[in-house]
Amino acid sequence: MRLKSIISLLAVLVLGLGWLAAQDFEGVSKPGKVKIMPPGYTESAAPEPEPAEAYPTSDVDVEIPTAATPRPDAVGVVIGITEYAHQDVPRVDFARRDAHLMRDYLVQAMGYREENIIMAVDQEATKAAFNRIFEGQLANYIKPGLSDVFVYYAGHGAPDVDNANAYFVPHDADPSYAAQTGYSLERFYRQLNELEARSVTVVVDACFSGGSEAGMLIQQASPIFISVENPAANLKNGVVLTSSSGDQISSWYREKGHGLFTYFFLKGIRGEADGDRDGKVTSDEVFGYIMENVPYLARRLFNREQTPQLLGEVLDQILVEY
Repeated sequence: MRLKSIISLLAVLVLGLGWLAAQDFEGVSKPGKVKIMPPGYTESAAPEPEPAEAYPTSDVDVEIPTAATPRPDAVGVVIGITEYAHQDVPRVDFARRDAHLMRDYLVQAMGYREENIIMAVDQEATKAAFNRIFEGQLANYIKPGLSDVFVYYAGHGAPDVDNANAYFVPHDADPSYAAQTGYSLERFYRQLNELEARSVTVVVDACFSGGSEAGMLIQQASPIFISVENPAANLKNGVVLTSSSGDQISSWYREKGHGLFTYFFLKGIRGEADGDRDGKVTSDEVFGYIMENVPYLARRLFNREQTPQLLGEVLDQILVEY
């Protein structure tokens, strides 16, 4: 009897140890097992994934026209920054989306090869990336005398409050230290002038006044916009289209889900700007179309002035052919 009792006790101990081994006391159970929680602990639900950005679909988002002539040697740079690392820098709501759409237009409507497009969005568009792209990578992509270059930037610009020089604001920049952490427009256009490209087209949807649609970039500063010098007029063999002038703000077109300037630029190269209906859309035709729409809508929708600019030495650059 005593031996039977010992055997029964051992059997109970073995079964109990096996049950304990099947449990995870850190709060995660094995499949099909009971989860044991410490006293007073309540399991929280898994965090919900952040909802995807929901933007309206407009006419420029669908049925992108097809280029009549491919441009196998053309090179594009597309930069769009919606989210910034610095906590005081407001979002640029449509910049990332506009950058992706501009890349699609370069490939489909303008005949660029996808592998010839240098793309940087949000955290990819750091100060180091600006240095790499404009001081090495872009030049390495170009075939001298054969490559057309197209550069698009959507994001913040900022002034240096001491000297009114203008800077692109990379993802990791602090606009209060624009000269130290931004990328100088003067340097940008100097690098473009040194390229051995056949032509250069620059499209900039940003303002450089220190303000933005979402608020001031430069903290602890008087909310008076700063007028900056634009060195784009010195671009040789090229053309520059910018979304606003001097101390103005570049507006968003929420109804269409794009920057106001970018929306009408894309509308223009779809064919709306081809006034003489010759199947070619030039930079001055696009600018004329933009000027018919952007200043008017900025006044009507936002009660402010927004005057795009056309600068450079070749103002009638052919952008698309259909």
